[in-house]
Amino acid sequence: MSVKQLTVLTGNSALHLRKVISLLSNKEIDIRAHCLVDNGDGHCKLRMVVSEPDKAMAILQGHRYAAVANDVVMIEIDDKPGGLSVLLEMLEGDDIQIEYSYTAATVSTGIAEMVFRFTNNTKAIDVLERNGLKFSTGNV
Repeated sequence: MSVKQLTVLTGNSALHLRKVISLLSNKEIDIRAHCLVDNGDGHCKLRMVVSEPDKAMAILQGHRYAAVANDVVMIEIDDKPGGLSVLLEMLEGDDIQIEYSYTAATVSTGIAEMVFRFTNNTKAIDVLERNGLKFSTGNV
């Protein structure tokens, strides 16, 4: 199961980031996961999984932010040493490349949620489902 992730180009100062975050929070959009990557030029890519991606995209574009939506996979793993290693081992034999990953907020004790962008999300989902992993929708 894939979910929508928004990627927004913004400045990397606290002021610039607060403006983006405030736009969304003022409209009751919850940011479930985020990853901030510096471009090395004073700008950054802010990747987010949010509670209402279509609404968030409209808000961001309405305020002239460069934003795109992509499919990512949110996976639940055991929140213990080696949990991520178990997941990666499942993917080893299937030539699935990972473009990036980051963690997400979770309310479940003992469970970690991870966001992944694979070169082939569909293939990765199939492999992980066969191995009994659970997927998250990104909702609380």
